[in-house]
Amino acid sequence: MMARWVAETAEPIDVEAALARVTARRRAEAMPPVDDLAARRATRAREAVRPLPLWQRTPFRVAAALLVVAGAAALWRSTAAPKAEEAYVTATGASKAITLADGTRVRLGPASELRLEPGFGTTHRRLTLHGEGWFEVTHDEAKPFAIHVGTTTVEDVGTAFLVRESASSGVTVRVTEGVVRLTNSALRDSSVTLRAGDGAVATTAGIAVSAGTVSASEGSALKEGRLTFSDASLSEVQESLHRWYGVTLVLADSALVSRHVTADFTGEPLDRVATVLGLTLGARAISHGDTIVLQGAAGAPSRP
Repeated sequence: MMARWVAETAEPIDVEAALARVTARRRAEAMPPVDDLAARRATRAREAVRPLPLWQRTPFRVAAALLVVAGAAALWRSTAAPKAEEAYVTATGASKAITLADGTRVRLGPASELRLEPGFGTTHRRLTLHGEGWFEVTHDEAKPFAIHVGTTTVEDVGTAFLVRESASSGVTVRVTEGVVRLTNSALRDSSVTLRAGDGAVATTAGIAVSAGTVSASEGSALKEGRLTFSDASLSEVQESLHRWYGVTLVLADSALVSRHVTADFTGEPLDRVATVLGLTLGARAISHGDTIVLQGAAGAPSRP
């Protein structure tokens, strides 16, 4: 009876489906757990594909670093020690036209030297001259233009002038335009003011002023770099001829020492210079190579 009831009431069993379900369940149970480290690596890989912000990119960082280095170098250069002195030098017989940073124009005479102190044109306008130079100064009240020649200082008040140094006769200044202040620190800072047409000679004994002795033509000659003398002592002539021509002027007659010369030389040969000097002084000039000998003549005027 039991066998008959089971046969009549039980549903048929699908063996293959049951086996498939069992197999699937076992496979699921056999799978390992998710690897968290691998998952994180995969996430980072996906994020690496995304473009970085500009400031995070390597080329940008390199360029920024270079800019920082360049800026630091520029700052170091600007704050480093001041520039060395700027100097201009001429050889015997050669003059040089110079335009300074402040716009001042200079004609530096032969065998001369002009030195600009560090900071010229920015914090001050101070320079030192040895020899001779013609200056056309751009005026600036905030930065006075001051030329130091030994113990003498020539200060511009907006002008054009000559400064000539002589070891034997001091510092000569010839003003053709404007006003110049001349100071001699060797004499407790004695000072004089020169105006257009005035000349002066500063020595350890004082400052001698010759008012109205400088002509406009003399100024033109000096500007063009010509050698000019206006009532110049022979000691001044001797030094200038040595700078301009490299010659030695010898005075064979002591009576000539007190004589003065007014002359304008524009590149004349040495023989011509000797002849002009002889005629100007009423003396006989003899040239011997790089030497000119002046011999006195009876009745020659003491000041031509």
